[in-house]
Amino acid sequence: MSIEYLSAVQKSGEYNKETQLYLKKRVLVTIQNLIKTFFNRKIEKGEYILDLGTADGTFVEVAKESGFKSSGLDIDQVDLESQTINMKDESCDLIVANSLIEHIQNPSNFLREVKRILKKKAFFVLITPDWKQNMKIFYDDPTHVRPYTKESLEFLLDSYGFKKVKVVPWLVCKPTWMWKIPFSFVIGRLLPFTGSRNPLIPSFLKGKTKSLLVICTK
Repeated sequence: MSIEYLSAVQKSGEYNKETQLYLKKRVLVTIQNLIKTFFNRKIEKGEYILDLGTADGTFVEVAKESGFKSSGLDIDQVDLESQTINMKDESCDLIVANSLIEHIQNPSNFLREVKRILKKKAFFVLITPDWKQNMKIFYDDPTHVRPYTKESLEFLLDSYGFKKVKVVPWLVCKPTWMWKIPFSFVIGRLLPFTGSRNPLIPSFLKGKTKSLLVICTK
C-alpha cells in the first residue's frame, strides 16, 4: 500500500487503529488455525514472521505482542516487482501477504524473493480477493492491477515451486471444519451476518467472505 493511499484511508474517518489491532489479532489466530489444520504444526514463539504489504504495521505489533519476532515491508521500502528484499536467505518462519499480490502487475520477482527468504518447510500465506466474486468491484480500488481465482493461484504457486498449496475461503476465526467441507466457497459467501458482534448469533454464521486464503510451504 502506498504512503499516499494509506494516508488517504487514515484521513477518511473510517480508519481506527484500535479496530485494526483487534482485526489483526483475529488474522493471526486464523493463520495459526490454518497451519494447525492443514499441517498439524504451529509457529512457535520467538520464530520470525515477515508481513509484506504491512500498511499501518498493526499486524507486526500484534505478532510481537504474541511473542513472535516480526517486521513489515511495504511499497515505500521495497519494489517487490524489481528489487531484492534486504534479508538473508532462509530467514523467515512465516511470510504473510495480506491484500498485496493483487497490487503487483508481475509477481515473478515477488514470488522468487519470498521463496528465497523462506526457510525450508516454512509457511507462505496469501490473502487476496476472489475474482469470481469481486469482478464487478475489483477495480473500484485504483491500486488493484491483477485479479486471481482459486485455480490461477494454485497454478501460479505451483509454477514457482511452492509445495502443498491449499486455497480456502478467507474465513476469520471460524470453526476449522468449514475449510474442509464441500462447497466451502459457496457457504463462505452466503454466511448471513457481516460485522455483527451480537453474542446471540453463533460465530460460525458471522462474517461472509469473497476472498481467498492461501497457504503453502517452500
